[in-house]
Amino acid sequence: MKKALITLSFFVIAAVSLGLYQYFRTPEKAKEQEPVFEGSADGFAGILMDFEWETGTVIELSDTIQSAERKSITFPNGIIVTKDTSDHSLWPTEGYITVKGVYQGKEVDEFFGETLIRVSGAFLLEPSKPKNLN
Repeated sequence: MKKALITLSFFVIAAVSLGLYQYFRTPEKAKEQEPVFEGSADGFAGILMDFEWETGTVIELSDTIQSAERKSITFPNGIIVTKDTSDHSLWPTEGYITVKGVYQGKEVDEFFGETLIRVSGAFLLEPSKPKNLN
C-alpha cells in the first residue's frame, strides 16, 4: 500500500510540474506572442528611420509582396521576411499578405548600397488578398 501511494504521489507531482511549466513558459515562436508593431512595411521602415528597435521584437506586417523565393518574401523598403522552419504552409508569391515574425535588425547591402531590414521566424497569418482601399 505504501509503495502504491509513493508511486501515485510521484505521478501527481510530475503532472502538476508539467502543467505549471506549460502555464508559465515563455512563448518561443512569434506566432504565440503579441506583436509590438502592427501595420504596413512602409510604416515600419519609417519608424526605423527615427528609432532603432531591439532585435527579437515581434512585429506583424501587412503589405504587398514585391518578390518571393521559396522560403522568403520581400516587402517594400527592403524588408526581407524569412518564414519559420515549422511553418509548412505554402506562401503566396504575389498579392497583399499579413505575416508575423521577429525583427532581426538592419544591414547595408554592400553591392547595391541599400538598407535591408530583416524579419525572421515569420508565420503567414492571412494569405493573399486584395488590398482594402477604403
